[in-house]
Amino acid sequence: MSNSNPVSLDLLNKFKHASSATISSTLAKKGYRFIYMAGIRPLKPGAKLVGRAITLRYLPSREDHVVSPDSRQSYAQQIALEKMGEGDVLVVDARGNLDSGIFGDLYVARIGFRKSAGVVTDGCFRDAPYLRTVDFPCFASSVHGHAHATQHWAVDVNLPVSCGNVLVNPGDVIVGDDDGVVVVPKEIAEEVCEISVTQESKEEFLRDLLEQGEPVQRFDVDPFTDELESRYQSWKKSKTG
Repeated sequence: MSNSNPVSLDLLNKFKHASSATISSTLAKKGYRFIYMAGIRPLKPGAKLVGRAITLRYLPSREDHVVSPDSRQSYAQQIALEKMGEGDVLVVDARGNLDSGIFGDLYVARIGFRKSAGVVTDGCFRDAPYLRTVDFPCFASSVHGHAHATQHWAVDVNLPVSCGNVLVNPGDVIVGDDDGVVVVPKEIAEEVCEISVTQESKEEFLRDLLEQGEPVQRFDVDPFTDELESRYQSWKKSKTG
């Protein structure tokens, strides 16, 4: 699948100001329901992941599928790792298999050096004790010490995949945090980002009001009333100085 007109780094940086929960709400209002990966969480609590998807798909391993030293450079997993660049997230379709890791510290070190934004899989990582010490977002369903080849055979790169029971196309925007991982179709990424970042700001404003003792019934509305919008605009000006 073509990844023409990739989402820009500037837009990815703007996405960092929106949570996966808020983005999912924005997508739901636009009719997108199947965009939240099931059961995938950061290995290191508090990690924030934002990037454009490069996809890698695994099939079950079999005894006659062996990656020899001569064939390693042409193996799909190595090809995917070497495609990673700034702002890219590797999305690995591991079929939800939790009986081995997809890879561990060495490959994470490599793609971290390439300035990629992180890795997401519906499988497992190896070397979790190390990965929890580094500042590199790794999101997975679990952890497991078994090696990749005991369960997985990497077959293709940058084609549509399923991860956490969600369709991911190459170039889609991936946003992850402690709530989970959401997938934003790249074609609507700019609009979703603008709406979501504004919503985050409005929710911060509402939290401030709640913390000051105002009852929720007065402003639990969408869209804002004229009176509430006026107060919000004044609040924004006070925040920007």
